[in-house]
Amino acid sequence: MHNLHSIFFFFYIFAILSNFCIWREDLAKQETMARDDDAEPSQILEHVFLGSRTHARDKELLQRLRITHILNVTPPKKMDPVAGVPNFFEKDKVFTYRRCSIFDNKAEDISGVLEGCIAFMDQAKYYGRILVHCNKGVSRSSSMVVAYLMKLRSMSFEQALAFVTERRPIANPNESFRRQLQEYERRLQRSAPKDKGARVARGPAGPQLPPAAATKANDDNDERTASIGPQLPPHLKRNVEADDDNAKDQTEDDDKEEVVIGPSLPPHLKRPRQDSNEEKSTKKKKKE
Repeated sequence: MHNLHSIFFFFYIFAILSNFCIWREDLAKQETMARDDDAEPSQILEHVFLGSRTHARDKELLQRLRITHILNVTPPKKMDPVAGVPNFFEKDKVFTYRRCSIFDNKAEDISGVLEGCIAFMDQAKYYGRILVHCNKGVSRSSSMVVAYLMKLRSMSFEQALAFVTERRPIANPNESFRRQLQEYERRLQRSAPKDKGARVARGPAGPQLPPAAATKANDDNDERTASIGPQLPPHLKRNVEADDDNAKDQTEDDDKEEVVIGPSLPPHLKRPRQDSNEEKSTKKKKKE
């Protein structure tokens, strides 16, 4: 029984040492690649550079690249003496700094800082350029740049990660950050408009009347006939309905009058019309 426990303990220690050796090899590869590509930070977009501690402390390099903003995604040195990176030129007021204290481990939750980092990165394009860095420029800083592309370039997680690694091959968010970025992608999809083709109805340009005045104006317009050209002022306008009634009465009176062709005498010179002999004879017969 004792020998069996010893065998299990031996295999347990062997597994731990094997995993440690694999981890050291991967870390050495990343450090080698970082040294090879560490001359300058990687330009991801026109205004976004992704780099490491080495770039963050090279003031001449930053000014040559026209960097104005620096996003530091490491904790302060007092919190993490090994991986923490200071804001090297913060006291000089040469660059605009923002720090998001993120530890590069599986227990770290980055979902709460994504929106703030994205907003800071987007703000930088109006002033110049931004360097996003962590200690090595591999996991934490690359995660922030991937999130930026997902939010403001409408990329999926896979598309954004491929876009970044194409420009910085050592970029490699850890597994926990990858899962959180995939969840962030789902949140962005849920918050996206359902119908992207729908257009917002727009009103007429220029200042608008208040709702009450606009309603009254619409009612008045419905009762009016559209007119083209200059209009008379209100006090000179005649009552259209009254004019129509007068015109109708005048027409009826005209129908009752005899139509006279040619020149006519003035009214005071006119004599009563004399009946003809035939008309007198007809009236006489009617009386009889």
